[in-house]
Amino acid sequence: MLTNAPLVWAEIAVSDMNRAIDFYQTNFNVSFTRQTMDEMEMAILDKKSQEDAGIALVKYHMMTPSMDGATIYLHLSDTLNPLLATLEQAGVKILMAAFPINGGECGYSALFADSEGNKIGLWSKNL
Repeated sequence: MLTNAPLVWAEIAVSDMNRAIDFYQTNFNVSFTRQTMDEMEMAILDKKSQEDAGIALVKYHMMTPSMDGATIYLHLSDTLNPLLATLEQAGVKILMAAFPINGGECGYSALFADSEGNKIGLWSKNL
């Protein structure tokens, strides 16, 4: 059994960094710190604890936004349905409405399309 959370870092591919930052800041009330490493343009999600997994928006020639592949699930609200309603009102495409995980025992998830064409998941303990 693992003694630590296995996720330490996740990257969300973007085509237009300004548009992506605006999308996430507007819809999720988060902030980013911009950084460039070599040819990679990054916006790293600000977090309270350095111990938490990191997430970055990344613009790089080897990364392409996509609906295929791995799905990153973000915990950005204590309740899922009010957040989904706000996203829908803002014109965000909801790919899958909130659904229970293991009958709700493990929380609830939903999927949406971000401004860059990525399939992104949301998770919350409460519906």
